Amino acid sequence: MAKGNSNAQRSKYVVFVMCAQVACVAIGLWVQHRFSYSTVQRSVEDQAWQDLADGTENVIERVRAREADGDAAVVVARASEVISQFSFPSGADLAITDAQWRVIRDWPRLRNEPQTGTLVGQSLTLAPLPDRAAVAPQGFVGTIILPGGPHVAVARHLPNESGYVIAHLPVSELSARTAVPLQSLPIVGVTTLIWTCALLAIAVYMILSKSYQELALEQKTSEAQSLRRIQSLVRTRDAVIFGLAKLADSRDPETGDHLERISLYSSTLASLLARKPKFADVITPGFVRTIGISSVLHDIGKVGIEDSVLRKPGKLTPEERKRMQQHTIIGGQCIQEIEQRLGSSNFLQMAREIAFSHHERWDGTGYPEGLKDDCIPLSARVVAIVDVYDALSSKRVYKDAMPHARCVEIIREGSGTHFDPDLVDIWLSNAGRFREIARRYVRDTEPAVDPAENNTAAAETAATETAAPRKVDPLVPAMAVEER
Repeated sequence: MAKGNSNAQRSKYVVFVMCAQVACVAIGLWVQHRFSYSTVQRSVEDQAWQDLADGTENVIERVRAREADGDAAVVVARASEVISQFSFPSGADLAITDAQWRVIRDWPRLRNEPQTGTLVGQSLTLAPLPDRAAVAPQGFVGTIILPGGPHVAVARHLPNESGYVIAHLPVSELSARTAVPLQSLPIVGVTTLIWTCALLAIAVYMILSKSYQELALEQKTSEAQSLRRIQSLVRTRDAVIFGLAKLADSRDPETGDHLERISLYSSTLASLLARKPKFADVITPGFVRTIGISSVLHDIGKVGIEDSVLRKPGKLTPEERKRMQQHTIIGGQCIQEIEQRLGSSNFLQMAREIAFSHHERWDGTGYPEGLKDDCIPLSARVVAIVDVYDALSSKRVYKDAMPHARCVEIIREGSGTHFDPDLVDIWLSNAGRFREIARRYVRDTEPAVDPAENNTAAAETAATETAAPRKVDPLVPAMAVEER
């Protein structure tokens, strides 16, 4: 059990580690995405700023190359001519302003607006960006607000300070340029996460599979060990019970192998009853096994009966018989006290029922409680028949062993009065089995039949078992069932 708990904890730990790793990978991919986005964004912006700065520088150099040294109008005209023929590297919007930042000409290359006059006459305000000042040391770097939104811009002086050339890009254009190289990044990230999770899942599956195989093997081994221990305990229990019952039975040594026979008789009759639909739901394989060991305690109460009564050779007086009948109560109460200390079990419950009720009679004239019919526990009804058969067929201190045929006759006579008639019918139809058990323990049972007389004895037995009941001497049943 401890190993099983250990494997369960190990499995939980492995799953936790896998989940933690997946979470770490997801966080790492998210950080990578943010870093990649920032890096690409910075790179795109740097390139855009550099293009704006280089473009304006080229425009100024070309204007100067045309010897635009005249007045402002001439300079602006030369600059306009250069810009109209110039392919700006970043495709930016261009504008020329006067010295007061009022737009004179406008070339909107990216905006969906007319080619001229879009910003003409407007005054621009450039908000400087100190962190980008190094891009154009000889000019101005910052942002301007236009009707379409903020633009990043680089402005340079025209010769003779005639005005400014401004190159500008919408901020939204920078965002669009940033998104292009990052379009596949989420797909790459998700693919990486799935691939990583798949590899981790395979690794975890292999680890857990091995753990569960080890656990299954350990459980199987543990179950086998537990089964062996249980079997050992059951064997020990049965041996102790049989020893105690044998110790009690030793008070009456002339009964011989009485307990061994009772155990076999009880389990044999129970197994025969199990084949009948009436008893099939009650008598299970467990019932058969239990009655085989519980039945040996049926007379455990005799330890409380005086030898003067228990071993009296002659017939008991009414007072002695009443005292003898107390052995059922003594035995039942003894087992009941064991149940109170150890807790109830099928074995103890059946043993108590048998000890209390194996001298009850089907017609209600038995003892100690005068139970009748089905009120008598089935286990006690089974033991009642086989106990009487053993008492009849074996030698006791107060009588000799009777022949098997006479035993069969007496039990048939007791059907419906002493015994459950259904049980008697089944016992009678299988009486030969009980005779074989009795012969297996020949000491103190009916004398063995001479081989030469086997056929005659068998014929007599069969005839007796199938014949109609005959009236027997009333003294015989009374003597036979005078259990001690």
